[in-house]
Amino acid sequence: MNCKDFQYWLLTRDVFTGNENLDVVKHLKGCKSCKKLYNIDLGLEENIQTAFVQQEIPNGLSHQIELTLDHAKIPKRVSKKRLTGSVFSVALASLIAFMMFFNTPFRYENLQQLSEKAVTRHLKRDMAMSFDANQIEQALIMLRKELKFNVIIPNLKNQGYALLGGRLCILDKCKIAYLFYEKQNKVTSLFIMDDNHLAFEMADGSRFINDIKGCHTDIWKEKGQIYAMVY
Repeated sequence: MNCKDFQYWLLTRDVFTGNENLDVVKHLKGCKSCKKLYNIDLGLEENIQTAFVQQEIPNGLSHQIELTLDHAKIPKRVSKKRLTGSVFSVALASLIAFMMFFNTPFRYENLQQLSEKAVTRHLKRDMAMSFDANQIEQALIMLRKELKFNVIIPNLKNQGYALLGGRLCILDKCKIAYLFYEKQNKVTSLFIMDDNHLAFEMADGSRFINDIKGCHTDIWKEKGQIYAMVY
């Protein structure tokens, strides 16, 4: 396996199968570049899994899961085999309910709503990163894989911003890229998402500027992508 074969495998693999590819294992032992790419991918997946767990479950979904559990209650006298099958059924039903909830497209009704969510996340000061500035080229490959659109990093160097790193995160049920910048010893958050997360049309080049909770927000659209900066 060469690097090109490995990258194809990484971009097309099924993360739910858990199957170990011996060719991949062998290649990773001898290729530092691909090993770095693989670690970034694992970090991004871990970010998303953590973000999903931290999401608040809606009342309707909680009720649906409770009903599933009620229907799955088992009498005391039951075989171990039937018990295992029932537990698996409960877990599967719960997983399906979660997937239905998170696969429902979420769209912001207006940019004020997006500004408030971005500021709330920024003020949490959680700077856990899956990649740093030196890994941005490899990270872009994996971000594009996870987000299903051609993520473009804006050029902010001429404005005095230095890229620190970033990760994937969930912003109000939207899976997005979350980057961290530094300017004059202050951290700036930049959220990048596809424009299909807006419930309205926003023209390329247009901007929305706002101040919330002592933070300045700047939202703009460029090349079909939405950028929300908070500092």
